[in-house]
Amino acid sequence: MSSSIQRTLRNLWKNGFKKSFKQLQGYNDIKSGRLVGTDSFGNKFYEVDDPVEIHMRTRFVEYTGFWRQDMSEVEPGWHYWLAYGTDVPPNQLKPEEKSVRAYPVKKHVPNLTYTDGAYVPYNTARPKCATWDPKVTERA
Repeated sequence: MSSSIQRTLRNLWKNGFKKSFKQLQGYNDIKSGRLVGTDSFGNKFYEVDDPVEIHMRTRFVEYTGFWRQDMSEVEPGWHYWLAYGTDVPPNQLKPEEKSVRAYPVKKHVPNLTYTDGAYVPYNTARPKCATWDPKVTERA
């Protein structure tokens, strides 16, 4: 059972209050595991070895930004590892096993949804309906 009281209290004890409440606020669960690595954005990747955890829910990431947890800021190799595409994390690959890109990598542009920098298209179509303009007159 993934949300048993014993499991939650054990992970709360292992993590401490601050980290546990941050996890609870971020992804509604308290997990503790061993640190596998970090990526260039500063995200930390963990793996849980406890057999009590649900199958295929033993890998998780703690994002650098608490208020803006953005999966687009996870590198492709780490994303593949999180999705159980491989058992070897990208930081443990040998240099000859790493893939080489055929094109240069552009600088990452963060997801700006719900911010002032979000894309808003300009509408050139005329409205199909006229807006209602109430006219207030005195009653007789």
